[in-house]
Amino acid sequence: MLKLILNVFIFLFSVIFAQFSGQMLYQIYQGVNVEKYQGKNFILEGKIFYNNEISNSSWIVLTTVPMNSKGKVMKDPTHTPDAGIYYKKGEWSSYEMKGKIDKNAMGLVIGVSVAGKGSYYLDDFKLYVLDGKDKIEIPVKNGDFEEGSLMPWQSHAAEKGSVMSISTAKSFSGKQSLLIDNSNADVKPSIGNNKEVGKMIDINGVKLYYEIYGQGDPLLLIHGNNSSMASFDNQLEVLSKKYQVIGLDSRGQGNSSSDDTKLTYELMADDVNVFLNKMNLKNVNVLGWSDGGNIAVILGMEYPDKVKKMAIMGTVLYNNETSVDPEINKILHQQVKEMKARGVAENNMDYRLKMLLLTEPNINPDALKKIQAPTLVMAGEHDVMPEKHTRLITDKIPNGKMLIFKGGDHEAPKNMPEKFNKAILEFFEE
Repeated sequence: MLKLILNVFIFLFSVIFAQFSGQMLYQIYQGVNVEKYQGKNFILEGKIFYNNEISNSSWIVLTTVPMNSKGKVMKDPTHTPDAGIYYKKGEWSSYEMKGKIDKNAMGLVIGVSVAGKGSYYLDDFKLYVLDGKDKIEIPVKNGDFEEGSLMPWQSHAAEKGSVMSISTAKSFSGKQSLLIDNSNADVKPSIGNNKEVGKMIDINGVKLYYEIYGQGDPLLLIHGNNSSMASFDNQLEVLSKKYQVIGLDSRGQGNSSSDDTKLTYELMADDVNVFLNKMNLKNVNVLGWSDGGNIAVILGMEYPDKVKKMAIMGTVLYNNETSVDPEINKILHQQVKEMKARGVAENNMDYRLKMLLLTEPNINPDALKKIQAPTLVMAGEHDVMPEKHTRLITDKIPNGKMLIFKGGDHEAPKNMPEKFNKAILEFFEE
């Protein structure tokens, strides 16, 4: 019966997972029985070799999804928090994902999610459960890919041209590994990955990537930490019907380049200012999400002539226990610790972006009085910052207005796009 449930779930998984895949092209997975280990912590391990260098648009992460006794998804897929923590150029990278098996889970689907047009070898997938001081290995069938077929591994390809096959060209152990090759994948143009409209521009010693859609008053999109303009995928179609939407990848993120200049939100706000100068733009509408909101606030403070109206989502003025959920900082500190232990250089962009989150911004609330533009200050009801901090920002901006998305979190633009887009349009059209 369990085997039947797992097989049914695999089909459901391929359909449901695609809804959360974003820019992912490929998922490889299998179901594992974890009924005996409900409520216990687990560790998923896997060896991955990158044939291409990792980038913000091309990476691979470990993935898990719990299933119940009826073979239904219990929660959204969970991924390795940051592929860059484990990546080693030209070597087998030892990926690890830690989590807790749901107390009602019958099975756990394990595997990888792949984004971009890269090529990878996978080997030695192992699943462990922690029972007190004991580390118990749960068998992963064909986890070393040494069998003649790929079973029971299955795949879901979001694009044509993605290839999965057993290979003897490279292995971590044994004689075989799994090759995933997306180099010939037929990727449909989308925001952040549209060569037809994408352009580069020299700004403050780096090259920033931007795309423009639609006609009307200019509306600039500024994305969050270690992300890209692609995060606004659920906003583009709606906004571009009424505005000239300008997507901009911040330095060192998306398709933009970086240098060794210390990362600060002030630097990135100056990047935006110079970009707007070179584009001969003033008095633009601005939509900033997370880090993009921090950048937008500084832009509005220091370059008020550039901002007509500003909508910011999930923004903070500084990082302490009053402004950010302590659990978030705990996770960030642990990730930085793991990166150091793996020998990741301090000039690595993933490392620098995490340190940016931990040490910045440092905005005096009273300085917000310099913002002249009407500002919509948004956050989710269950966001990473307490509502008091969002209220503080709103109260300190002379023409500020607060909106809390009930039931929402930091990912409201992605998870509740209809409500978010409606609020944005109403604000900019007031």
